Amino acid sequence: MFNYLLDTGGMLFRGPAITVLVEALLARGGKGDFPEAQDTIGRLEAARTEPGFVFHELPMLRLRALLAHAHGDEVSYRDYRDRYRDMATTLGFEGHMAMAEAMT
Repeated sequence: MFNYLLDTGGMLFRGPAITVLVEALLARGGKGDFPEAQDTIGRLEAARTEPGFVFHELPMLRLRALLAHAHGDEVSYRDYRDRYRDMATTLGFEGHMAMAEAMT
C-alpha cells in the first residue's frame, strides 16, 4: 500500500493513510512492528513534497510523537506533540487540534 501511495502521487491521502498504518503497528506492538512503523515514517518523511506542504508536515509531527512515545522517549514525544499542537492551532485544523489535545 505504501509504495502505491508514493508511486501514484496521492499527496492528500498519503498522510492519513500512513497514519492509520503506523497507529495500527504501534497499537499491535508485536515483534517487528515498531521498526516497521519507524521505517514507514522514515519513508514518508523522505517522500518529495513542496516545502511547507502542511498535509505532509502535520501528520509527520504526530507520527514522530507517537513513535517517540512508544519508545518511551518522553522528551522527544513532548517536543513533537507540542510542535504538532502548535501547527494544528496555527492552521485552525480543529480535528488535529483535538487529536493533539488528547495527546497531553
